[in-house]
Amino acid sequence: MKPSCNLVIGASGFIGQSLVPMLNETNTFFLSKNKKKKKINKNHFFIDINNKKNISAFLNKLDKNFKKITIYFLAGESSVENSIQNPEKSFLNSINGFSNILANTNKKYSVIISSSGSLYDSRKKIYFKENDPLYPPSAYAASKIAIEALALSYFESFGLDVKIARIFSVFGEKMERFFIYDLVKKIKSNPKKIILKGSGQQFRDYLHVNDVAKGLILISSKGKAGEIYNLCSGNKIKLNILSKKIKKILNQIDTEIEWDKDNYKGIREGWYGNNSKIKKIGFKYENLENKIDDTIKAIYSNI
Repeated sequence: MKPSCNLVIGASGFIGQSLVPMLNETNTFFLSKNKKKKKINKNHFFIDINNKKNISAFLNKLDKNFKKITIYFLAGESSVENSIQNPEKSFLNSINGFSNILANTNKKYSVIISSSGSLYDSRKKIYFKENDPLYPPSAYAASKIAIEALALSYFESFGLDVKIARIFSVFGEKMERFFIYDLVKKIKSNPKKIILKGSGQQFRDYLHVNDVAKGLILISSKGKAGEIYNLCSGNKIKLNILSKKIKKILNQIDTEIEWDKDNYKGIREGWYGNNSKIKKIGFKYENLENKIDDTIKAIYSNI
């Protein structure tokens, strides 16, 4: 029996694409749902985790061959908009898949969960520590709370090593949706005038995707079982200010932006996180200004 392996569930996703190169490929397995994605290597398998039989068979094989198995869980619903359009399907798909994973674990497993900073109660408060109250504004956020709760119940009841990363807003060169991508795409399509969702006063706590991936690895190696860590920069940036910065980077300062305040369901005005807990175990992140500049230029050239 071999000593250990990693398993990245959601390897073809935005965060997964940054995490995969940082792990030792010789003892790392990758799972993706979408068979249209490019195969990483011979250890990349396409399995729907909502298919209990198939995921059970796969995990049982790992269990027989390795003494220690570390799972990076990056799957589940990733779109607030999708969860609003079909909340029941979105919620059940996310929680069922994760439940199927946990049902096949034991004490040799360690599970690092990619959760979200959007599940905090941001109706009156905007700056959050890990022990602050939760109040989901969407089925997307509700599924993250449910996943966290189920994971912690396995920690309490069965001693499963689970660690939770509450990730706030992520950006990077390979992103294909979310605010930054949508803004760049709209400017390239119509540099005269664009319409954006919200008031423009909303703010976010941004972190480059490579720093998110590094943070997940750090939580895996130095985090404490049963604990939650805010994975964020600890700084807030207003979207109207970010929009002006993006226009300047693209040399489109004359682009007129109209904000649609009525088209903003399921998303609150703003939140940012206290990252002192994860910094205590060694978390650092790169300069955001340089990363934003590189990201904008890469997105613009790739659209």
